[in-house]
Amino acid sequence: MKKRHIAIIILLVVGVILLSSSTYIINEDQVAVIKQFGLIKTTIINTKDYDLVKQNLIDNNKEDVKIIREKGLHFKIPFIQNVEKYDSKYLTYKSRTEKINTKDSRFLDIQMYAQYRIIDPVKFNESVISESGANYVMDQRLYPVVIQSGNRLVFNEFFQSEILESHITEKLDELNKKLMEDFGLYVTDVGVNRRTFPTDNIASIESKMSKQIEKESEKLIAEGDSAYQKAKATTDRQRKELIASAIEKAAVTKAEADAEAIKIYQESLNKDLEFYKFIQRMDIYKNLKDTTIFLDKNNDLLEYVNGYQ
Repeated sequence: MKKRHIAIIILLVVGVILLSSSTYIINEDQVAVIKQFGLIKTTIINTKDYDLVKQNLIDNNKEDVKIIREKGLHFKIPFIQNVEKYDSKYLTYKSRTEKINTKDSRFLDIQMYAQYRIIDPVKFNESVISESGANYVMDQRLYPVVIQSGNRLVFNEFFQSEILESHITEKLDELNKKLMEDFGLYVTDVGVNRRTFPTDNIASIESKMSKQIEKESEKLIAEGDSAYQKAKATTDRQRKELIASAIEKAAVTKAEADAEAIKIYQESLNKDLEFYKFIQRMDIYKNLKDTTIFLDKNNDLLEYVNGYQ
């Protein structure tokens, strides 16, 4: 009886081991290959990638590999077949920092990123194997494309993401075709996430900026001086015009006043000529004080002197 129990326990253990060795689970965010004696016999992929994977297997002479599109629980031959799983979510690649020389001969340090997926796990298993290997592929295949695109841009264009990305996108279809064929990878997004000036260029840039600021300052000062001189010249001209106008008006007023005085004086003379003569003679008398002169007895001047006597 005791031996029977032991046998049952052994059978149960063996059964559990066989069951666990003959089943496996593929999650929705995974792809996989099933190998038998080191050769890939089956691949489990995402349904949306079926056409791409099917064509890639044909192009790589792997038509005999069975394609399974369903995820979840699957069975395999225990101890003969083994399963290798890979993440099918978007993976992120970040490059090393690289110095580029722009079209207008200016240097810039850049770092780029890319989002990619494992589409064909068969080709990925044969060529790349791991995520670190995939990043190495990006270094060798994708990064040079970005560098070459950057070298065709002038410095200012490099800071306009849409221009840089349009240059990269032009080559992305061709690049993805090669990545898929050679490594089972597919890039969905690529761009530059860091742009910095090289350390040895910072001093030169600061010097250029200082000179540019100084040049702009001199220009503004010159424009200010020019505006001041124009304003001063206008003010001086207006002042001279006002003074000349005032002098002219004063001269006209004086002339009019003199003319009016002469007119009044003339009218006064015309009204009483004898009185005028009398005034003139009185002035003469005043000026003759303490003076000896000889006059004819019939001189009009003596009329008033004799009359006074």
